Amino acid sequence: MKKRALLFLLLLTGCVEKFDFNISRENAGVVIESYIANMSYNESLVIPSDGEHFRVKVSQLSDVDNIRDEKIEDASVFLIDSEGNEWKYTASNVIPGEYVLFSNDFKAKQGVNYQLNVVLSGGEHFESSWETLPEIGNREVGDFKIEEERTQEYVYEAGEPVVKDIDGVNVSIQIPENVNQEKYNYRWSFDPLWQYTAELADVVQSERVICWVRNNFYQKDFVLQEDRNGGSLKELFFLKIKGNERAFQYFSTLVNQDILSDGYYNFWKELNAQKDKGGLFDQPPFGLTTNFKATNNEWTVNGYFGVVARSSKRWTLDPKELSYVIDNTILETCELRINEPGPKVDQCYFCDAYNMGDATVTPPDWWNLR
Repeated sequence: MKKRALLFLLLLTGCVEKFDFNISRENAGVVIESYIANMSYNESLVIPSDGEHFRVKVSQLSDVDNIRDEKIEDASVFLIDSEGNEWKYTASNVIPGEYVLFSNDFKAKQGVNYQLNVVLSGGEHFESSWETLPEIGNREVGDFKIEEERTQEYVYEAGEPVVKDIDGVNVSIQIPENVNQEKYNYRWSFDPLWQYTAELADVVQSERVICWVRNNFYQKDFVLQEDRNGGSLKELFFLKIKGNERAFQYFSTLVNQDILSDGYYNFWKELNAQKDKGGLFDQPPFGLTTNFKATNNEWTVNGYFGVVARSSKRWTLDPKELSYVIDNTILETCELRINEPGPKVDQCYFCDAYNMGDATVTPPDWWNLR
């Protein structure tokens, strides 16, 4: 009984380490992650956004021992359609195991079937099922709505956990009405961007004063909704305002709304249930829906190739919509450190030394199009 009680307590707290599953696999395995959409790279630029070329990620599975999967960098990846066209992906020279479709005008078209193929250096061939673009009607991204909310979170003070009030906003989106009550499978994902200012740049005559910041791990969660009626609000995310330096100057996030096939939706739904265990981004997914098969080998295959109907819109925090003034505490915090010994090289003096993301002094190409 004591052992069971201890295990139950560990499950409740669950804040330290992932379980070691100790699962062995007789056959080799591969994970393939990919999708295409009905929005081309050039079309995505006018949202405005940085633009996105379609990508494929290929990894080799190892035993489940809490170790990341190995990226496969020497595969051949190509896309074919039911009209006899073929597109070859190019291996990225930046991200191992990633392959990019460098076509600025390519996009998925209605009524055309698509299949993704991956061939490893040893000749092992994997192919997806034939997928097509979902029928969507008028499914553009709806209007955003924000609502102020005060919630609570645990923070550590003097090494002890205490409960603090957190002020922020819930950001929701209007789902369009669905007169015919057809089922739509929605998935929303986010690409945040914010500004950071080095408040003491003038002390060291730094020219790296204002930076634009991205972080692949901030707002990485996605939101799912299976809908037949529409005409309702869907909560997307909570943004902390007070005490959150991301909100002090400028914050926006690109909201991508994808409509998915039933199979692709079930894949993300199952993955969402696994995300507390690391999911697709930390450990290989097991037991999930897949539309891939191995054609000439005994390898196991995980992952999914999706064809999605995409609509995107940028949401930007407007301080004027809040009932309170956002208190920028960066200067106050930095001034407490101005007399510290040693070289002055941190984020108080150089914005690209900011430690909460990838910071650059170069604004995005679309910055002046806002």
